[in-house]
Amino acid sequence: MDPSLWVEQKLVPTMIAHGSFGNSGQQRVETTKCKVTYKETGDDHFSADILLLNLELKFENQVPQSYSLFLKVSPEDPLYRKYMDTDVGFHNEALMYTEVIPFVEEFLKKRQDILLGELFAKCYYAESGAACAGRSDIVVLEDMEQRGFTLSVERLFLDYEHCAVALRQLARYHAIFYGLKKAETSRFHAMVSKIKAQNFGGASPEDLNYFFKTVSYRAIKYLEGRQEMDQLTLDKLKVPLENAIQLLVDLLAPREPLAVLCHGDFCRNNILFGYVSGKPCDAMFFDFQAVKYASPAIDLSFFMYLNTSSELRSQHWDDLFGEYHATLIGTLAHILGCSVEELLPDYGLEAFQKEFVDHGFYGYMICSFFLSQMLVNPEDQVDLRSMCQRSIQDLADAYFVAGSELASQKLAEILKHLASKDAIRSVLAFKTHC
Repeated sequence: MDPSLWVEQKLVPTMIAHGSFGNSGQQRVETTKCKVTYKETGDDHFSADILLLNLELKFENQVPQSYSLFLKVSPEDPLYRKYMDTDVGFHNEALMYTEVIPFVEEFLKKRQDILLGELFAKCYYAESGAACAGRSDIVVLEDMEQRGFTLSVERLFLDYEHCAVALRQLARYHAIFYGLKKAETSRFHAMVSKIKAQNFGGASPEDLNYFFKTVSYRAIKYLEGRQEMDQLTLDKLKVPLENAIQLLVDLLAPREPLAVLCHGDFCRNNILFGYVSGKPCDAMFFDFQAVKYASPAIDLSFFMYLNTSSELRSQHWDDLFGEYHATLIGTLAHILGCSVEELLPDYGLEAFQKEFVDHGFYGYMICSFFLSQMLVNPEDQVDLRSMCQRSIQDLADAYFVAGSELASQKLAEILKHLASKDAIRSVLAFKTHC
């Protein structure tokens, strides 16, 4: 069915019956405007089709109400859906919008003096797994662009101001879930248990190991060729990468007390910034398909290695990390009604720095294939829709050369930064303390 007809004839009536617009089930509602357009997402979203909906509804005995909505629906191609794990992704995203975020709002409402601002767009409807108005998976959100929130113009490396705003909001996000874990422990863990792990399209462990080993070797080979890093260290690093998929699993394993509900795909593509006089001052998060219970360094390492340049890391790493930690511990103290000093034994800066050292290599492993996608123009990216018909070995080989020497150089800079933070030695010893 044509998307416009599907939205008007199937989706909107389903949402009205669901009460998505605050209407009662018995209230008469007339659709007076329904305009659907495809949103060109380019490299911003790979696992969903995006539609924009301008909708006008007339409720019985009321003036018409207008809505600008952002529709995220699973791709129509079943092979691509399997390849991109959309069943798992939409399950997690629907869980976030139907259970987790309402839980957060309920939790914060009890603490009326806490004004954390908005972190999430309003969700009008979310469903996964079942036949939902003729589609299996859908999330309908407020279109935040109508309120001035947009993606940054920069596609990859952000400036200090954007990074600081994003990290302060990430800190608030993490702090809320630390607060939930402390104050509502059993309910929090029951909620977390419903999250599904990504299964990478059902690929075999052998294929997955080939993929992560291949892409993770890219910077090692680059550094070897230029003798820019101690060869003994590089040789030692190859050992855990022989079982790269297990290393990834180990890095994702939650360790207490700092395990938290992570965004899981925290990067520029999933952050909408609010601006005043051209300067970023606020941020909202979306795309929760990869949400996971893990180390906060999972979110931190991906963002700080994908979306900061080596120059910014050299000049402001401690400043940015400090922005994150100061906001987190201050927010958590406010939520729990205690002093910052009371939280220092478990949530002190040194504990988070060590957490990053222990888990920061995760960011490199994800960047090793994703950074090149963001570094080049869309027409030069690895085409995932065609790759879904080929082997995962072909995909790994394509990523290994994507972005040419510039991508290899940027990945090598991440490895060198990890080495400077002692995070490579940590990877070598990971099994001994995990």
